[in-house]
Amino acid sequence: MGIEDIELDVGGTKFKGVYIAVLLSFATTIGGGIWAASEFVSRISNLESYVEGLNESIPDIEPLKEDLVAIQTKIEDNDLGHLQGKLAELDTLLNSIKERQVEVLTNAASSEAKVTEMEKEWIQIRNEYKAMADAITGFEEAIDKFKREIDDLWNGLDAASSPLG
Repeated sequence: MGIEDIELDVGGTKFKGVYIAVLLSFATTIGGGIWAASEFVSRISNLESYVEGLNESIPDIEPLKEDLVAIQTKIEDNDLGHLQGKLAELDTLLNSIKERQVEVLTNAASSEAKVTEMEKEWIQIRNEYKAMADAITGFEEAIDKFKREIDDLWNGLDAASSPLG
């Protein structure tokens, strides 16, 4: 016994099993659509009641509008446009300071290189000075020795020129 063998007699009209299955599927689809529409309308109704509740709980916004107007008036009175101009001028000055700082740091690096070079030159000059000082000391010692020899020669000449005395 299959679905083809089932028959339903309603008011003298006979419906076969396949027609019953198709009719039943259409009926359940239509019933589901009606249920979905009912659910949708119910949700819309719930949302409307919630929004009405919110409208009742929100205070009057007129005082807030007055506060906003007062704040706007204060802003205009304080001349924020002028302050923006001052901020732009300050930005320009800060950028100028930044550029000068980069220039100073660059000059400092070159000055450091110059100082290093001068230190090397100073060490070289000090070594030359030391060599000259040693040479002068040696020259002074040679002069002192030469003076002693001359003094000794004079003393020898004086002793030779007057053997008695």
